[in-house]
Amino acid sequence: MIGKKAQPSGAAAASLVLVVGAFILIFIILLPSEERGELLGGKDSGVSAGGGEELIGVLLEERPGTVTKLREREFEHSIPSFNLFTEKEDTIIKKVDSVFIESSGIDSRTIPLYIKDKTENGRLTFFVNDYDGRLTVLFNDNEIFKGEVNTVMDPLSIGELKEENLIQFSVDSPAKWQFWKNNFYDIRNVQVAATVEKVENKEAVNTFFVSEEEADVENIEEAFIIYLVDCRVSEVGKLMVLLNNNLLSSKVPDCGSLEKTFIDPVDFVKGKNELRFVSEEGNYLIDQIFVKTKLRKPIFPVYFFDINDTQFERIENNTLNASVILKFIDDGERKNAVIELNSHRISVDTRGGSFSKNIDAFVIEGSNSIRITPEKTLHVLELKVELDCKKEKDCS
Repeated sequence: MIGKKAQPSGAAAASLVLVVGAFILIFIILLPSEERGELLGGKDSGVSAGGGEELIGVLLEERPGTVTKLREREFEHSIPSFNLFTEKEDTIIKKVDSVFIESSGIDSRTIPLYIKDKTENGRLTFFVNDYDGRLTVLFNDNEIFKGEVNTVMDPLSIGELKEENLIQFSVDSPAKWQFWKNNFYDIRNVQVAATVEKVENKEAVNTFFVSEEEADVENIEEAFIIYLVDCRVSEVGKLMVLLNNNLLSSKVPDCGSLEKTFIDPVDFVKGKNELRFVSEEGNYLIDQIFVKTKLRKPIFPVYFFDINDTQFERIENNTLNASVILKFIDDGERKNAVIELNSHRISVDTRGGSFSKNIDAFVIEGSNSIRITPEKTLHVLELKVELDCKKEKDCS
């Protein structure tokens, strides 16, 4: 009789798998770190998690167009559109699992309640697990209930809440002749609910940059802000507009019409200016926003870009590279100009369609300014400031 061919046992197969797995693991560990990273998760083209991809990229991108030797007197700063709105929602703003009070010991319990948002229609609810005697409930020293509660009671109205509030539960003492008796309340699941008005969407802040010459009070002939408010008059309140915390306007806007408000020249600051819109109530779309200045003496336009502290540190330790790039109409004619970067002068002399220059030595942490001064009319298609990595390994 011919016997069947013997099959490998399960234990032998498992041992083989373990041996192969061990060899693969040792092989991966011995690989260089870059190759091991590619094998396990693919290579990341950006800066590693220690730095964040936001460290590299375009810091400034403008299309100056025709730049002439003639300086300009009028400047316009465009602000992106945004919405302001209020939203209300019912929510539980305080919850306490249990409150126990008794006449022979702690006969009252006070619960603090702190509110940062505007609220209305406040309600207090609780469940009585066991009791004997009469219960008194005070809200901000006002009595809102007195009597016996044996189970769940209807919500107690507490109206509008203040920033700081106190809820007090207390139990009465039995009659003196009932010397053996102890009144008490075992209260569970205490909750305060209210309609809360969220405030985080009621204001918006935008920034724009102004050069030293444009911020010169003596040189500003006229300045104003223009914006369009899309809203319904019957549903909105006052809209406040502030520049660097100086109030420009506070009124119910003319919905659907352009608003124009003049700006006192002293409200501008050199560099970053903060424009803030704050709504009282209602929904708004703020659109077509421009801050305009008209100067007595013309100046060349100035552009701005920011470098944060991490980016600047990486530039200083020679791992990030900052560059300025100009693109022209490639007409073969000679292009001569001076780029002023934070008061440093960079000469441009080219017949080509582009110009680039490393600017590591000229940039500073925070706000940087750049200006193009041509020797003759130039057609500048693009002005860019970019950050990239010096070496590929610095971005891995």
